[in-house]
Amino acid sequence: METVNDNKQQTGLDPALDPILFAIRRLEDVIDHETGLLMEGGAVDLADINASKSRGLRDFNKALGKVVKSVDNAALKTLQPVLDNLRLKLERNCEALKLHLRAVSELTGLIRDALETHEADGTYTARQMRDGLGA
Repeated sequence: METVNDNKQQTGLDPALDPILFAIRRLEDVIDHETGLLMEGGAVDLADINASKSRGLRDFNKALGKVVKSVDNAALKTLQPVLDNLRLKLERNCEALKLHLRAVSELTGLIRDALETHEADGTYTARQMRDGLGA
């Protein structure tokens, strides 16, 4: 059974752009997965996600380099809505990462304060000593 490429009919884009579209979809999948995990409070393996993003960007750049040689600028401009959608997903992902980092920072502060309170003998806190307010 033969598979027919219906990309031009489905998206209105030149089939020569398929490698770029494939790379963008892979990047979107990684970004959507990470954003979902961050927003749901799930465990996120940031090293694995970052490696996937790096591979996706490398694949995108390779595909773009090949496609640029075979299509005209007008065809490349038809990618704009797809790239705009990717940008929106990246912005949402960035906001989720900022939220996650703020939460981690707050948690770190709470743990640090608890440790300092536990270590203090009641005369001066570790923070006071560090800031030069003791003895």
